[in-house]
Amino acid sequence: MIAAALMTTVAACGGDDADAPPAPTLTSTDTAAAGGGSEITDGSNPPSIAALNELVDKAVDPNIPRAQKVELVEGSEKDPAIFDELVKARAENSDVDWVLVNPVISAGPNKARVKVRIETAGNPPTNAESTIVYDDGRWKLSNETVCNLLGLYQVQSAMCAPAS
Repeated sequence: MIAAALMTTVAACGGDDADAPPAPTLTSTDTAAAGGGSEITDGSNPPSIAALNELVDKAVDPNIPRAQKVELVEGSEKDPAIFDELVKARAENSDVDWVLVNPVISAGPNKARVKVRIETAGNPPTNAESTIVYDDGRWKLSNETVCNLLGLYQVQSAMCAPAS
């Protein structure tokens, strides 16, 4: 069931880059910036992949209160309980994994594109297009990106527009 949802979500995200080369290794600049910090609040340049993956890690960390997670995802104030659902779904579906991969590409003012590498047991890794946005003084995972990831687990949220 998860694999079917994965393929639907990836198709909706705009592509399958299963033949894409492995993600580049982090540079020393990326490694130093892994803590995020000012990189996440600097609207002049998109943050490194390490800083973005730190946002993802915080969003799915069961030890971080959801009130702190709301600042990580665009529009999540509409449904802060969604973080609890995401943590639960990820724990219950350990055969589904995803991580943001290089490159981070500027896509105009306050927006950048990044790939999400999605892996499910028994299937080759698949890359899906994702976005990040600069909103309210910091870079965040876009609503669209998180809603697509929620779709992997068949979780619905008030922050996600219903499919038409």
